[in-house]
Amino acid sequence: MMREWLSPLLGISTVLFLMAVAAFLWLSRRDSDIAAIRRYESLRKPGQASRRKAVYSFLQQLYSVCEQVPILRAYLHHLRKRLLIVRLGDEWKLRLETIKSALRVWSILLLLVIPLAVMVRDPFTWGMLLLGLWVGHGVLADMGVQRLELRLLRQLRTFFGDVRHHYHRHGMVEEAIYEAADGAPYEMALHGQELYDMLTDSNAEDKLAQYVELAPNRYLQGLAGLSYLIKEHGDRQTESGSVYLKGLEKLSGELSLELLRREKLSYLLQGLTVIALVPLLFTRPIEAWASRFFPPMDAFYAGALGWLAKLSLLVVVWLSYVLLRALSELDGAARSTSRKRWEKRVYGWPWMRWLVQRLGPAPDSREAQRVTRLLKDTASPLRLEWFYVQRVVAGALAFAAVLGLFVSLHAAERHQLLYAPVKPGMLFGQLSAEEEAKAREAAALDRHIIEQVKEVRPRNEQMVMNLLRQQAVKGEQEEELRLTARRVIEKLEKLERPRLLWWEVLLAIAAGWGGYALPVGIRWFERRMRRMEMKHEVDQLQAVIAMLAGMERMSVEQLLIWMEQFARLFKEPLQACLLHFEQGEEQALAQLKEDAPFVPFLRTVEKLELASQHLTIRQAFDDLEAEQAFAREQRKQEYEQLIEQKAGWGRWIGFTPLMTLIFGYLVIPLLVVSLHQMTAYYEQLQRIQ
Repeated sequence: MMREWLSPLLGISTVLFLMAVAAFLWLSRRDSDIAAIRRYESLRKPGQASRRKAVYSFLQQLYSVCEQVPILRAYLHHLRKRLLIVRLGDEWKLRLETIKSALRVWSILLLLVIPLAVMVRDPFTWGMLLLGLWVGHGVLADMGVQRLELRLLRQLRTFFGDVRHHYHRHGMVEEAIYEAADGAPYEMALHGQELYDMLTDSNAEDKLAQYVELAPNRYLQGLAGLSYLIKEHGDRQTESGSVYLKGLEKLSGELSLELLRREKLSYLLQGLTVIALVPLLFTRPIEAWASRFFPPMDAFYAGALGWLAKLSLLVVVWLSYVLLRALSELDGAARSTSRKRWEKRVYGWPWMRWLVQRLGPAPDSREAQRVTRLLKDTASPLRLEWFYVQRVVAGALAFAAVLGLFVSLHAAERHQLLYAPVKPGMLFGQLSAEEEAKAREAAALDRHIIEQVKEVRPRNEQMVMNLLRQQAVKGEQEEELRLTARRVIEKLEKLERPRLLWWEVLLAIAAGWGGYALPVGIRWFERRMRRMEMKHEVDQLQAVIAMLAGMERMSVEQLLIWMEQFARLFKEPLQACLLHFEQGEEQALAQLKEDAPFVPFLRTVEKLELASQHLTIRQAFDDLEAEQAFAREQRKQEYEQLIEQKAGWGRWIGFTPLMTLIFGYLVIPLLVVSLHQMTAYYEQLQRIQ
């Protein structure tokens, strides 16, 4: 009875999910730019109490209440950190956005969970529900953060044009920024006011360093640094015009390319995470349909192989979500390395340190250098020892999970043997209610006989038949008793098999080895994705150099500082170079080439070496302006190729769970069970003849 309306219920839940996502997108577009700014500003004006202001006051109080609960406080602080990248200096709005984002996500997830939670009872469906909640929460949180990031970048592009316009009028950097901030949208006005305060402060250099640390993107960092240099050293007129306006043009061009790239990649990848999640909603309908029209599939889904197929589908969905998220986060900010690492704490255990020293490579060996290079290429905050702790823990968890899986599958198989209804050998279609009752009675009889003879040694078919005669219903033929005895003996033989086979232990060991190698595989994937971005970042660094090359008093060290501020993939090598720069320019630049052996980046570093020896910066990079038109077209083509590569990877990853559902959960099991049934029918026909 439950299966008949479970499929419509899941269909309704799917429709509700799509409606909730559509409502979230509509609200996101509605709550944007100038309309949102006017609402916020009207709320902050005294004497204008309104219903919306009362609601927002209630949300502020709710935030304070949630902070008193440890779990909610940790969750809100995690969400707050993600929103902090686009908020600066306004605690009121930061708290409001945090609690609003949390309530949106919780409301949508509760809307999906309540209809399912009322009717769901089995653990597998609960596992799917929890995985769906986790993935759905991540999707909705990412959508909110990306919306705010893109909104700030669009406002910043307009802000660059306003600064350029007002600089033409006033000829003063700080006045141009003040005028542009006065008419800017709310978020951009906050940053504009911070820039103006920084430029007019008596200790502007320290304020600049503080702002660069807090700025949410590289373009605001570049605007702050460029404005500070022009204010301190003055503007300079070159053949192509003002150095400041030329720098603004470079920053605006880079920002436009970044916006187009993000929007196109977001458009191509949108919906793939939802597509990867959809198979979780259709496992039950597919199972109900297959069991109804092909009854032997019911035994398959209830058996060990069926549970293995379900768990495999869950793993595929989880991996697809993790990979899609890693693919989309490559354009985001660098990882935070300030949090405490659990690997460091676990490495402090003596027995773990001893194990890592035995399993890990020897210091200064080729393997240690290879793994260290892999960690550097992926900008991982892990030390070599911590990384091997992560590998050991992943391997142990994989071994324990697979071993526990086999034990659980054997337990499920034993339960299926004892309690599954005994169906006739030649079965076409569904059992009637009367036949179903007889099948359950036969299963109960088998259990009763098994309880009586499981401890008896030796046992034979005749002994089981004697017990069956005592329990048999009147009119049951001798041949039927013999078939029942054989079935009971066969069940006894299966129940007495070992709970864990040798090949299952080997598979668990192989899974442990796979878990041990999994962190390396993930970082290989990350490195491949990052290498797609490296040429793009080198182009951006060259644009920064072209922006600064025409300035007076510009040194190689200052260029490296600017490059470090703009870099994400090459940030750590540039930081190490700046750290050792005072000890020797040539040695620091040579080490930079060794730390980042990417050919286009090497060419840039070699030009910096020439500029530090006998050429000026303008002479060393004189080809940047000459090849600007060709470089711009080349970059557009490379960006399109990069986006297509990422979109191709995303499509493969996003549709893998759907293919796993269709072929691994329906088509292949249906073929295997059909072949098994055909073989059984053929054997029975042979015995009849």
